[in-house]
Amino acid sequence: MAAMSTTSMRLPDDLRERYDALARVTGQTRNDLIIAAMSAYIEREMREIALIQEGFDAIDRGEHSPLEDVVQRLAARGMLDRAALERDRAQASADRERARV
Repeated sequence: MAAMSTTSMRLPDDLRERYDALARVTGQTRNDLIIAAMSAYIEREMREIALIQEGFDAIDRGEHSPLEDVVQRLAARGMLDRAALERDRAQASADRERARV
C-alpha cells in the first residue's frame, strides 16, 4: 500500500450532502471517492498543461496550426465546447460592434 497523508478541507453543505449520498449508494468510502475525484481532476489538468506546453514548444519551433484546426482538435478531445465558443465569438463580435457606435 502506498504511503498516505491526511488532509482536510471545507465543503459547502450541499456538496457534502451529495458526497455523502454518493458514498452511501455506491458503497464506497468517502475517502475512496475523494481520491478518485482528485486523481481524475489532476490527470485531466496535467494533460491540459502538457498540451499547452506542446503548443508553446511548437510555436518556438516555428510550427503552428490554423485556429480552426486547433478548435477541432480540442473539441475532439472534449476540452472545448464548440457551442460555447460560438456563443462567446458572437458575444465578442456584438461587443465590438457596440463599442464602434
